[in-house]
Amino acid sequence: MNSPDKANVFRISAQKSLSMPDTTTPMSIDQAERNLVFGNPTDANKYHRWQNKPATAFLNDYEKLMVFLFSDETEENAKYKVAQRQSATKIEPPLTRLDKVKQAWERILPHRQLVIGGLRIQTQVRGDVSKIYNSSEMSDGERVIFYLIGQCLAAPKNGIVIIDEPELHLHKSVQAPLWAEVERLRHDCLFVYLTHDVDFAVAQEGAQRVWLKSFDGTSWDWELIEDKDDLPDDLLIEVLGSRKPVVFVEGVNGSHDVSLYREILTGFLVIPRGSCDQVIQAVRALRSNNQLHHLQVYGLIDRDRRTAPEVAALQTDNIYTLDVAEVENLFCTQEVLSFVSHRLARDITTDFNQAVTQVFKQLKTELDTQVSLRVIAEVKFKLNCFDASARGVPALSTALHHLTQSVDIAALYAQFDGEFQTVINATDYRGLLRLYNRKSLPNQIGNALGLKAGELVELVVRLARTDARIPIVAAIKPYLGAFGPLVV
Repeated sequence: MNSPDKANVFRISAQKSLSMPDTTTPMSIDQAERNLVFGNPTDANKYHRWQNKPATAFLNDYEKLMVFLFSDETEENAKYKVAQRQSATKIEPPLTRLDKVKQAWERILPHRQLVIGGLRIQTQVRGDVSKIYNSSEMSDGERVIFYLIGQCLAAPKNGIVIIDEPELHLHKSVQAPLWAEVERLRHDCLFVYLTHDVDFAVAQEGAQRVWLKSFDGTSWDWELIEDKDDLPDDLLIEVLGSRKPVVFVEGVNGSHDVSLYREILTGFLVIPRGSCDQVIQAVRALRSNNQLHHLQVYGLIDRDRRTAPEVAALQTDNIYTLDVAEVENLFCTQEVLSFVSHRLARDITTDFNQAVTQVFKQLKTELDTQVSLRVIAEVKFKLNCFDASARGVPALSTALHHLTQSVDIAALYAQFDGEFQTVINATDYRGLLRLYNRKSLPNQIGNALGLKAGELVELVVRLARTDARIPIVAAIKPYLGAFGPLVV
């Protein structure tokens, strides 16, 4: 408000009417410009436009924009007519603001074209004159694109154009092309975008990004966002504004496991990162970022075939492992199955006993595969322990020899086979969930409850979104390992 450049600032509000008039009556260009920029045709006071509430006022100036564009068109055409009469040679007609709006709009929406008449604008399907409609019948996207281009062309020369929520009403496919086109048309202006859209912020390549940390009603607390080679821009921007602790999980948006995490971890910003390696990398990168010292960052990954020392080492970096082999096994805990059976009005004991019998029978048929996969995982882990400080052929050869000598396949197989046999002999269902890596496990167990493939996980996620969330959280929390106590 007290900036020395405030006279050059032109803000386009997110809260705006998209009611586009069918016809327009021009006025003198000076009055039309004051009416649009200041909200009053006779007084150059910006606060008329914002009703003295610049932060919250609903902007209803589409008609004023149309009046300005047609007034500019009339003024430029009148000047051209006078100049042509006074010239002995042909003069090229002016490229008015309305012409520029039309050209830019049609480049963004190549399947449509604007038909500009004397005092009105219509739209038609490109190449089909039979399909024409008035401006008031445009879609929200068509109208907002016209509005934004027109407003930016009306900004003062060498101005500072502030766009509040530039992504509003726009499909993602047109956001970047639109603003690239607008900035090309107004290369004299500085553009400032206020956005909550991570994708939009990341798409502005080469732009200086600013994090607005807080506002106390008087002043802003802000900070420049530093680019980090080990941290993707989209990830950094997404977590910067979080008021919650962040937990990275395996999986992708839209998957049932990520959906379940978001329902039971409501006190966290849950961000899927794909593989466990990507989760580990993201947590370590964010924890080492000085800009994020205020933020609590965690990782939650599948146990897979990790040993106790591996689990403990990861936890020192705030990376926690589930107490089940895979996230899919969370849908199969005894507590979850009991709750689902109860909601389906089935016999809880019979359902669980049938599920246990079926799963242990399946495990026995593929025991060799499961044990072999555990051995492979352990061998890979040991190979990662190769002495990286060794230099020269003799030292490297010695390091490799010591490493390979420490890998006893027979002993490892016997060790892991013994773990599985212990679980099988004791019919230890919880122990099975900790060891058994089988993504199809919920389908097998769902069948024991009379459910089709995929229905068990869908039902659990759906229940977690209802008043049943608390018992679902209680049923899963004990299987989140050391991360469980952090869940409220």
